Amino acid sequence: MRNGIFKYIVSLLIFTFTCTLGITNLQADLFTYVDESGKTETIEATLYGSGKYRGEMQHGLLKPDGYLEMVPQGKIKKRVLKAAPQPLTAEQMSEGLLKKFGSEKFRFHLQEPFVVGVVLAAPLDGSDRTELRVKTFLEKAGRFMHNVEVIFETYARKMNIDLKEYEFPMAMLIFESDDDFEKYAKETSSLGEGVENVLAYYSHISNNLILRMSECSSFETPLHEAIHLQTTNRGVAKRLAPVPSWFMEGIATGFEGKGDRINVSPDRINSHYALLSGVAKLLNWGHVVSYNGAFSGSILSGDAYVHAWGLHWMLVTQYPKEYVEYIKNISSKEPFEKLTPKEQYDEFVEIMKVRPESLHLQFKVKLVRAILDQKVKLPPLDDRTVHLEKHKQEMAIVKMTATSYSRLAPPRIEGWLQNISPFRPMTFHVTVQTDAGTYAEWYLPEVGIRKKIKLKAKNADQLMRGGRGGSWQTYHVEVESAYPNSEIAKEWAAGKLPVPVVSRRVQVTPSN
Repeated sequence: MRNGIFKYIVSLLIFTFTCTLGITNLQADLFTYVDESGKTETIEATLYGSGKYRGEMQHGLLKPDGYLEMVPQGKIKKRVLKAAPQPLTAEQMSEGLLKKFGSEKFRFHLQEPFVVGVVLAAPLDGSDRTELRVKTFLEKAGRFMHNVEVIFETYARKMNIDLKEYEFPMAMLIFESDDDFEKYAKETSSLGEGVENVLAYYSHISNNLILRMSECSSFETPLHEAIHLQTTNRGVAKRLAPVPSWFMEGIATGFEGKGDRINVSPDRINSHYALLSGVAKLLNWGHVVSYNGAFSGSILSGDAYVHAWGLHWMLVTQYPKEYVEYIKNISSKEPFEKLTPKEQYDEFVEIMKVRPESLHLQFKVKLVRAILDQKVKLPPLDDRTVHLEKHKQEMAIVKMTATSYSRLAPPRIEGWLQNISPFRPMTFHVTVQTDAGTYAEWYLPEVGIRKKIKLKAKNADQLMRGGRGGSWQTYHVEVESAYPNSEIAKEWAAGKLPVPVVSRRVQVTPSN
């Protein structure tokens, strides 16, 4: 008995010492802890590291599927040492996801090392044709993930960046319903209420790529997040390590282009960001390098991404050897380590042998010269016409034009809607709402798969709840969708269409 107590005390001391130092332990053990609800759980996991996460000291327990279970300090009650398990296979991961979401609402495709799954908003109609459409859609998504992998590996070989093999299979989960996406994101990420504005994200906790199905018509936004997945799973950076945001966002923006048609990389000119670099608000590149907060919660965050692309492009093209050395430094950083803004800046200067402010002064000259030498054609700065909004929401792309000869009279609205669902006909309710509290609406009981419907011209003269009418300045588009034969679709068919409520939100201001 005394021998058993001694062994337990020794294991507990080893665990405490390891946690205090924040050292990654490669031994997978059985951890017993108390979860947020007060329930006692026992899991098989590796101690990935310990430190502050979301303002609280926590332990990261790495499970065989690559998921990081974050447990607050003091909540682990017991640790039993045992041999390390093998990571899950893609097949085992798909079985776990099927059990989690249910066979009626989940379909998947294996494109190793990826599991591509779709979480359906409602059961399918049971026909072989619909199942085939879902299968074709998932295969397309799988090819996208494979293409990202190939282009990332090609870039790494060109730059002499050493990559590691995948440790775990990774899931790309596609949510057909925006509501389901937002609910899942709130439960499994730190996005909080801001999730309503998020189209796709890579989760450092689950190691999965999560996206709305509406983004799968082009894969433009998922491409950026898929590069984050590659960066953190191929040895460039460890999850939850202090990797500067400018680097992570700069390398991801470098690959952005035409969605699944990946035709650019960080060593080439990205015409979109090259154009924006001429109009982005001036940010000190020293601040971009030092402060990760420039990329979140700021009115300048969008411009920070533009500057991150420019900074990254400058390093790749002008300082390639130092750039690779910087990546080696990044890859050596351990989870939960901390870097102050000054340390982050000093590391950059020490390795790159140049100050970011100096790079900024050289940037525009180098960029213009490269554009001319490579004969790069930049897109027009603004291809919008007067009173136009193109909008993607709830499995639809809507393009609207508002015509008005007086702000005292309601605008006349016309345009078109396309159902971008790859395997379902959809029911849509579209409204164009003005800041005067008036709106125009269109009810489309059934729009076929990929079909585009012209919307008949209407005046935005219906009164919203809380609306007063009168002079207007701005307007915006809202799209609601339902599945044919669903309860919502039946209510709409019975004439119970939702009446919009006046709210304070950012709207389109038409030019004169």
